[in-house]
Formats: sequence, structure tokens, C-alpha cells
Amino acid sequence: MEIRLKNFTALIILTTHLLIGVLTVEATPSLVNIGVGTNKQTVVINARLVEGFTPDIEEAVENGIPLTFIFEAELRQANYLWNDTLISRNIIKHVIKYDSLKQVYRFTETGKGVKRKIATRNKQKSQKMMLTLSNIPIASARRIASNEKYYIRIKASLETDSFWFPFSELLFFLPFNNFNSAWAESSPLSIDPDLDFAKTGRNSKKRSKNKINFEGTNHVVRSFNK
Repeated sequence: MEIRLKNFTALIILTTHLLIGVLTVEATPSLVNIGVGTNKQTVVINARLVEGFTPDIEEAVENGIPLTFIFEAELRQANYLWNDTLISRNIIKHVIKYDSLKQVYRFTETGKGVKRKIATRNKQKSQKMMLTLSNIPIASARRIASNEKYYIRIKASLETDSFWFPFSELLFFLPFNNFNSAWAESSPLSIDPDLDFAKTGRNSKKRSKNKINFEGTNHVVRSFNK
């Protein structure tokens, strides 16, 4: 009985600390370094979330609370006379859970065409994985017309309902739901008109050498500065 009382008291102290700390957080999470490239015939994206780990969120992870970042990525066609057209989207979830007994951070990434699990003892590495989108598929390059302009937009949020009981009850009222980044957009994109995906046989060797390039352009997607 005494042990249960101590555990409950510790839980209340942690919850109170999180409430006070989160209320004072001023940093706003945002997406930066949005890159677009291709992996064979698939358009893939890179991005990084900054200000994602506040001291209070970091402490919550260290106390064993599973944390989920949700990234919503969209490929849109730019239209001048009407609303932009949604071509495709992908929702990627990054989950981290700290195993204090084994002192291991367990990272999981899931989404359309994305699935991986990594365990590491390196705290900085686990945070970097949580904050980074790398080679995420967003659409087939065949869906991009050479005479149109497109762009990628991404936003991130923190999922709170993944907290297990009693955290799900005690932390429900905390302003973690305010952890929402604004939409961030890439520069305009277009397909290289010299590339013909129909010529699969003749260009197969060429495509195999088509490396992903997020600094400038590649054989499929060209990015123009705004």
C-alpha cells in the first residue's frame, strides 16, 4: 500500500511538473529543409522538424511515456485560377518509447510505403530519427505532368491519446495538443520533359543510376526557387 502511494505521488508530481513546464514553452515546432527527389519512379521527400523536443517532452520520454510525432505530407498541383489540387498524401508516424530497464530507445516509423524499427542507446540518435523524414514516398513520378507546377507541403503534430493509463487520464488536459506546426512548403516542382517513363527498357540502366538529390535537381523532378 505504501509503495502504491509513493508511485501515485510521484506520478502526480511528474504531471504537475509537465503542466507547469509545457505552459511556459514558447518555441514553436516547424518543418525545414524540405527536399524532393526520386527513387526510381517514385517521388520521395526529406524534411526536418525543429523545436520538436522541449525539455518537458524530453523528460516525458525519459519517464517512459511513448511519444508520437505525426507528419502529414501532401503533393499538390499549383493552380492559378482555382484551388490547388491534392495529388497524393502520406501520413507518417514516428513513435519513440524508452525502455528504462534496458536503457534502450525504441523507434518506429510507419506510413504508406514506410515501415522500420530501430533500437538504440544513443539519446541524440533517437531524437534525430524522430525529427527527420528521409526518403519518404509521396507519389509515383508518372502522376506528374511536365507542363504543370507542383509543390510539397508538410506539417507535424504530437499525438496525445497514445499515452497509456493513467497518463491518458492525467495528461489529457495538458496543452500537448498545441504542439502543431504550420504547413511548410517546398519550392515549386516540375517533371523533366526529356524523361519518358514509357521507355522502360532503354532507360532502365539510366534509372538505376538515378540517385536521390535533395540539394538541386535530378533526372525526374526539378525544383525552382520561389
